[in-house]
Amino acid sequence: MEKLRILICDGNTAADRASFKKFVGYAPSKHFELMLKRCSSQIQTDIAYPADPDPLRVLPLGAYDGILFTGSNSHIYKQDPGVLRQIEFAKAAFESGTPMFGVCWGLQLATVAAGGEVLPSRAADCVCEAPFASGVQLTEHGCSHPMHQSRPAEFDVFSFHSDEVIRLPYGAIVTARNRNFIQAVEIRYGKSTFWGVQYHPELSGLDQAGFLRESAGALVADGRYESLEHVEHAAQAMSRFQNGVEISEEDMIHFETINMNSFEFRPLEILNWLTHLVIPTAQCKLAVGMEQGD
Repeated sequence: MEKLRILICDGNTAADRASFKKFVGYAPSKHFELMLKRCSSQIQTDIAYPADPDPLRVLPLGAYDGILFTGSNSHIYKQDPGVLRQIEFAKAAFESGTPMFGVCWGLQLATVAAGGEVLPSRAADCVCEAPFASGVQLTEHGCSHPMHQSRPAEFDVFSFHSDEVIRLPYGAIVTARNRNFIQAVEIRYGKSTFWGVQYHPELSGLDQAGFLRESAGALVADGRYESLEHVEHAAQAMSRFQNGVEISEEDMIHFETINMNSFEFRPLEILNWLTHLVIPTAQCKLAVGMEQGD
């Protein structure tokens, strides 16, 4: 099969991209680019910055095999110019016929673009869900949905958000949730199918450590941590959290009720999107093109 061309849409402003680069080592779009190329040597990527006022130098959206929306520090209900540009971009993506995927902000953006609503977290004891979403449960639809293939019925996963989907677009299907938030959704709108998650399956412990440090002030202000020192202690614990490495007693306080035995370090939902939505759609487009060429 020919190489897959994936468009990565970074949801951050230039200032926030620079902040992520300082604390994490790269902007979210670069992180996804590296991750996708680790997934397969048959993937080519372009990066777009829909929040920026400059024209986007990318191919027509219908020319891509997949469109992926990253997380962001933005809040969609604030409706600033960068947010409005991204909403219009997402609406255009839905009309392209190209399979779409969104992480965190990406899910919120697609929800609003398709007619849903996002507001600040309404959970009294969870203003900011970080560094984990715990007790995520697949819904009846989710148990058989290809996005969640290889996930158990209940799982814990990296997370980092303070906003939530409160109203879904018409016809959207919730595939996972926990006691506080909608955690995964399928949206069919316009000509495209979108799969999205509120959590962050793409992160490693080291990445999450950078996320914590990048948002340390906000985490203290939101009451998630008591002080900047507590944030740093949590970040250090996350940086040591790796597959196959036993967690020390000192670090265990930062993992609360997380089930370490079943924690998944692979970006399962993104791998499943490529396998079950992107590749079949690309093959179908190729077959149609060959028929038209005969």
